[in-house]
This record gives sequence, C-alpha cells and structure tokens, in this order.
Amino acid sequence: MTPLPVVAPADPEAYPPLSALNDLLFCERRCFLHRVEGVWVENHHTAAGSANHRRVHQGRDAEPAAGRTARGLWVVSHRLRVVGVCDLVEFHPDPGGGPAVPFPVEYKRGKRRRWDNNDVQLCAQAVALEEMLGVAVPAGALYFVKTRRRQEVAFDARLRRKTEDAADRLHRLLAERTAPPPVVHPKCKQCSLHDVCLPDLVAAPAAYRRAAANLFRASD
Repeated sequence: MTPLPVVAPADPEAYPPLSALNDLLFCERRCFLHRVEGVWVENHHTAAGSANHRRVHQGRDAEPAAGRTARGLWVVSHRLRVVGVCDLVEFHPDPGGGPAVPFPVEYKRGKRRRWDNNDVQLCAQAVALEEMLGVAVPAGALYFVKTRRRQEVAFDARLRRKTEDAADRLHRLLAERTAPPPVVHPKCKQCSLHDVCLPDLVAAPAAYRRAAANLFRASD
C-alpha cells in the first residue's frame, strides 16, 4: 500500500467536491439543488453507489487490484479548485525506470453511458494527482460494478479542456442565486431529485400555472 500524500489545505467554501463536476455535466439544475440548496434524496441508485464506494475504499471490491495501490485517497487540485476522493489509485511501474505512474480507477454502479461526465470526474482526479505528486498521469479507468468491466480513459487534450471548462462552469453555477431551468431528458426519470425538481412541470409554464391554480382551487 502506498503512503498517502499530504493534501494541501483547501477552503471548503471555495473548493467543492470534484464529484460535483459529474453532477454538473449530468444536469446543471440537479447540481445546483445538491450543492447550493442542499437538497438530497436517497434512492436505490444513490444507496447502491455509496455502498460500492465504501467496499472499494475498504478493499472489499470485486476486482482485486495488483501491485502498489492507495484506496480512498483524498486529493485536491488548486488549479481546478476542487477536492475529493479517488476510489482506487494503482501505481504502475514506469518502463523507463522513472517514478511509478499513478492510474486512478473510479467505480461506477451501472454500465457505460453515452455522455462523458464520468470521464471528466476521472480526469479531475488525474489533474489533482499530477499537482500533488509531480508526475504525469496519462490514463485511468472506470470500473462498472454491474458488468465487472473496466473502460480505460485516456486523458488527452480534449478531455482536459472539457474538465477545465466544467470546473469553470461549476464555480460560476455555485455563485448563482437561482436554480437554472430544467432541460427535460429521458435520464430525468432515473434522477433521485425528479419529484423535487419536477422537470416536466417547471419546463412547461402553462402546465405549471394550471397546477398552481388547481392547488389553491376551492373545493365544491
């Protein structure tokens, strides 16, 4: 097991969790409700995800990691202004004989999706590891518990730009006073905040006004 590096202090008000980048790219409105208004609703997806993270941090995951590893590793990026936890970091030998190369692995409950919010979250971990350890982190992996498969992710220039852009958007969003309007999408039905967000209702002003009028209509 690799000793944990010392994490430089970070202002908890100015440094949101790097998992918020995933939240942001999944849905800006959900990110605002979570991070600004403090709204959290547990469902079977969130509960299972939390359990999976606890298992890997304790070394009880289904995929044994080989070689030097660190689990539940706290990291911080002062460039992105985020702080968070890496589920698993493997340290791969450098073929050239240099320092071991960190390889972050982020555990996810389901299967790989079309959108790349998970890739950005993983890339932010790599940026933090590079800042803290002073070595390049060229790649990492997403491990999907449901299928027990890894998907390697290369931290190329495009993904790094997307991660930096997402961090900028996140800090701007957290400074706002009003939640952004919902963007109705099929994935809304799987969101734990669906019944709080009410995307179909809020996105349709006429339907919203009818519902508000009916709420206060006197009964016959």
